[in-house]
Amino acid sequence: PYLIIQAVNPRFILDVSHIKKILALSLYAKKNKTLLSKKIETDILLRFACTTQISQAIKVAGRKPKNDFVIIAIGKKPTLDRLNSDLMSYLNLKPLSKNNHEFLKKQFKISKKQMSALSSSNPLEDILVEKAAVLF
Repeated sequence: PYLIIQAVNPRFILDVSHIKKILALSLYAKKNKTLLSKKIETDILLRFACTTQISQAIKVAGRKPKNDFVIIAIGKKPTLDRLNSDLMSYLNLKPLSKNNHEFLKKQFKISKKQMSALSSSNPLEDILVEKAAVLF
C-alpha cells in the first residue's frame, strides 16, 4: 500500500530520462486531479502507450508473460529499498535497450519530418512525452 508499482514492456521505453518525464506527467496529473484513469498506475501505462484506452495500453505496453519487463516503483526510499532487496534475486539487471527508436517511430507513426522539426538532442523522447502529455 505504500508503493506505486507498474510493469511496462521495455520496448516502449527509450531510457531513464524518458521514464522520469512520463512519471513527472503522471505525478503532476495526480496532484492536479487530472489522471487519465482512477489509479496512477494505470495512468503511467496509458502514457507509455500514448492512448486513453486501458485495454489497448495493457495489450501493447503492458507486461507480457515470459517476456522481460521494466518495474517502475514510486515511494519512499526505505520502502523502495525493501522492495529492491526482496526482488533482487529475481531481477535481470541488464540495462535498458537503446535500440527502441525505430520500433517507437513506427508504433506511433512519427515521421522524419516531425523529428527534424525539433531542435532537441532527444527529439523522439520529446515527441513521445508530448504525445503522453496531451492525452485526453
